[in-house]
Amino acid sequence: MLEWTTEFFRSAALDAWQRAQSPEATPAEVAFLEQTLSLDAGPRRLLDVPCGNARHAVALARLGHHVTAIDMAADNETRALRLAVEAGVEIDFVRADMRALPARAAFDGAYCWGNSLGYFPRAETQAFLAAIAQNLAQGARLVIDTATTAESLLPELSRRDWQRVDDDLVLLLECAYDVRESRLDTTYTSLLRDQVVDRRTAHHYVFSSGEIVGMLDAVSFETVALLEDLDGADFELGSERLLLIAERR
Repeated sequence: MLEWTTEFFRSAALDAWQRAQSPEATPAEVAFLEQTLSLDAGPRRLLDVPCGNARHAVALARLGHHVTAIDMAADNETRALRLAVEAGVEIDFVRADMRALPARAAFDGAYCWGNSLGYFPRAETQAFLAAIAQNLAQGARLVIDTATTAESLLPELSRRDWQRVDDDLVLLLECAYDVRESRLDTTYTSLLRDQVVDRRTAHHYVFSSGEIVGMLDAVSFETVALLEDLDGADFELGSERLLLIAERR
């Protein structure tokens, strides 16, 4: 389990995640990043970590920004570079573990999208946030997107849930919560046209929104806003998603 991400992020899981994204999601999320990272003053140097298939990085590159996209999954590297070629843009893809970010010149903004923040225990998460801080210019902003805070997950945690992705793909989610570790273990079973094609388990360490704010404060970030959606509604107990905006002091 300690290195579960190495085994989890392979073609079957990545295919399911990609199919689950609506065509409208990326433009709306990129518009949110443009606003919250204050990108309207011209091209900026941005950090996307971990980037997945780099859908945000490619979209931002099309707007003229210079994006460094970091991910450790070989399949994501292939997908990201292919997506960039198809879009006619270049991104700086770096294959690396999010817990060991290579030192770079100061970025003008960064984002961590898609529930990645809770992949590892607190000490490793704290080190990840510290590394981002070291790579950001003073006054630059960081956006964190996660649906795995305690406030979102625990009030109505479903132990077993079926989710239809599209006409052919259905996911069965089976959840267990480790109270000693404050960790959610979710086993995903993929059924393609009613046939089981993949089964794998993901682990998310569950932090409260206050814990995340505290970890950010410890590494020279000031939290500017905690939102529940792209429209700017305030995050509260039971919100399905946290969009946290922090600024490098």
